[in-house]
This record gives sequence, structure tokens and C-alpha cells, in this order.
Amino acid sequence: MIAVLDTSAILSGKFHSGMADRVVTSPSVINEFSEGGHSWRLMQYLRDAGMEVIAPPESAIEEVLKAARVTGDIENLSEADIEVLAVAFHLKGSKLFTDDYAMQNVASHIGIDYESILQEGIKKKLYWKYRCSSCGRFAEPGTEICPVCGGKIKRVRWK
Repeated sequence: MIAVLDTSAILSGKFHSGMADRVVTSPSVINEFSEGGHSWRLMQYLRDAGMEVIAPPESAIEEVLKAARVTGDIENLSEADIEVLAVAFHLKGSKLFTDDYAMQNVASHIGIDYESILQEGIKKKLYWKYRCSSCGRFAEPGTEICPVCGGKIKRVRWK
């Protein structure tokens, strides 16, 4: 099995190299760690034990972005989240290890196998839209104020 780790999987300290044939993460995850301290040592331990750092191809990133737009999770994913999802998508047959619900939701949508580390994980795939809390009109992700009435845009469960 190929294990693809996000930052939460590394920080949990529960993952070790013997749990998979191959352990992988993305460059953006590595960049989230500052040199020194406990978190850095956890990440360095995995790297010293053979964790690979793989940059996903642009085509995999585009597939993840497309799926995140469909599910409505695009605003809740960081660059590192998108990159890790793209690595898991690119490495067919891999398993994503993450406690991030938005990542799990997108992974579920595009057929990536995933497992939670410390949290229970999502129970079912959800879809989200962005809607004005005043007039009820829908808006594009990233919109904070309704262009029609000036009300606050909120993320709402759609399906």
C-alpha cells in the first residue's frame, strides 16, 4: 500500500514507516513545518525513514480543483490540501491519511481511498453551496457579501 500523508497525519505521531510499503507527502506539506521543535522532528523522522516528497502533475491538481468546486469544498482547502489530494489521485491505489473533513469529502468524490487518524471521519459525502443569509441568492465561492442586497454569504449544505 502507498500511504499519502497530510500535515495532520504527520503531526499525529501515530504513523510510522512500517504501516505501508511506501509513504509519500507533497512539497507544500513539508513547507508547513518550521525547523526545530517537536513537529519538525516528527516530519524529519518520517523523511529519515524513507518518506518520499512528490510534486503532483498539473493534470491531477486540475482534477482535484474540479472536484472541490463540485462538492463546494474549494474555499476550505489550502494549497497543501490540494497538493496532497492530487498526489493521492495521481498515485492510483494509494490511501490518503487525513483528519481534514473537506479533504475526505473531495477524496470520496473522486474515488480516493482515505482513513482518519485521530478523528472519526466523515460519515457521507456532502455538497455545499454559498448563499446569502438575507435574500437567499446563491453566490460563487469566495464571495463574502451579497452583490444584490449586501447580506453575509454563508456556506450551506446543499445535498
